Amino acid sequence: MASSVCILASVYYPYRWVAEPTRRLIDAFWPEHPPLFFCGLTSEEAGDLPHIPCRQQEHPRSWAAFVKDAAAELKERGFRHCYFLLEDQPPLAPCHHGHLTETLPRLLDSLGGSYCGLMGWDNRRFTYRAPLLPESQHRLMHLTPSHAPRFHLHPSLWTLEALEACAALTLQAPKQTPWSFEKTCDKADAKLPEAMKTGCYQICAESLMQPEWPEKLQAQIERFTYHRLMAFSPAAHRLGFGPVYWDAIGFDNFFYKGPYPMFYAGVMSRGRLNPFFQRWALGLPDRDPALDHLLQASEITPAM
Repeated sequence: MASSVCILASVYYPYRWVAEPTRRLIDAFWPEHPPLFFCGLTSEEAGDLPHIPCRQQEHPRSWAAFVKDAAAELKERGFRHCYFLLEDQPPLAPCHHGHLTETLPRLLDSLGGSYCGLMGWDNRRFTYRAPLLPESQHRLMHLTPSHAPRFHLHPSLWTLEALEACAALTLQAPKQTPWSFEKTCDKADAKLPEAMKTGCYQICAESLMQPEWPEKLQAQIERFTYHRLMAFSPAAHRLGFGPVYWDAIGFDNFFYKGPYPMFYAGVMSRGRLNPFFQRWALGLPDRDPALDHLLQASEITPAM
């Protein structure tokens, strides 16, 4: 199964400097990772990064176009699945190689699935309700409701067929950005094959990682607390302090410890290093040198 899987990271041109730290973090925290490719850069821009050359020379570039081209190229090379991520979503702790290269691809195949999100439904801010598979299938959530977050762009396992189809659909939208991709493709009436739309799942980190009970209890208490705090968010917006409330509570800014450990909001925000991520990383007692490389690179890169 591992030979059919690769990793594809799209690169937003102004964030191109993040690609090299992301490669270092993947190498550090997933040392036996499948073949890694970046897309969105020309060969001149990519340098020694493993990449699929972008056909577009001009800027700004159509994100959906270069993702579609890369997915098609990887299919031609014989890959069937890819872990797809944006350039600012590297792993931030050791990955679970077995689950990522064997468990999840085999499970997705057995379900006839097209997509499996690695930001699991048991994260502290996820509130959607959808059917859960049994423990023997690691309690994946089947994203069937019309409002469920299908085809979202946290790091996820995709069939390359589904990724190419979603990128092609986004090419028909007025904007061809990651934001437009999510808003176009997760609609119940999106013009995608029905089997593709009904083949979307989301992991449960607790089932896959089997944490000790203190960590498990802490995560459950945190999730309960944040769900109650999120319930007040609509009122905060009506009263005029919604964004302040949202940032103060930190709904989008937390570390999620699954088989691909990540920071929910990514390591970048508004053209610069995400300050919540930076605070989290600087507080680590034993920081990996690859994380230090990212922090140092951000200091010499001008903000957008």
